[in-house]
Amino acid sequence: MLADSGYHTILPDELYDYLTKGAPLPAKPIMLTFDDTDGDQFEIGRPELIKYGFKGVYFITTIDIAKNKHYMDRKQIKLLSDEGNVIACHTQDHTNFKKYSGGDWDTQIDKPTKKLAAITGKPIKYFAFPFGEWNAKGLPELRKRGFKAAFQLSEPRDANDPMMTIRRILGCGYWSAKTLDYNIKHDFGRLAHKTTVLAKTK
Repeated sequence: MLADSGYHTILPDELYDYLTKGAPLPAKPIMLTFDDTDGDQFEIGRPELIKYGFKGVYFITTIDIAKNKHYMDRKQIKLLSDEGNVIACHTQDHTNFKKYSGGDWDTQIDKPTKKLAAITGKPIKYFAFPFGEWNAKGLPELRKRGFKAAFQLSEPRDANDPMMTIRRILGCGYWSAKTLDYNIKHDFGRLAHKTTVLAKTK
């Protein structure tokens, strides 16, 4: 449906440049995001994206890397990155961002980011909040760690730091193409920007 409808996938750097500098985007831009390191994102999702010339963003929980046969391993994550997809941080173990204090910033943010950078050989510049949950007091910590933007789900964006609270549509695996099309066009009421970010989790 996305391909037939003329959508073009974009990646976070393109979205960032559009939101901060007004850089041009292709017609009908959409960003496809995948959370939680699930193996079917590689085994099933990757061939579909390749088929249509699409790219995606994979928010990785590092504790799940090679956890069992249902999760991606390091080689698969590296291949996704090498093929032009973006690998990004989704914490170590999906602990709620609102609860972080003290050493949690190292455990949940610093170590996973370094691990993903070592796997991909590229800087990790983007972050997604587990469960979409965030609080304003934690946003400076993400800035301090060099993230350019962070992604939540459907809460209103933070007025003081909208780049750290970009909204996403959570796509349901049971939706028909018609329902997906409707939600892309109508979710969040009138979208503040012409770009839709679509999230796919378990």
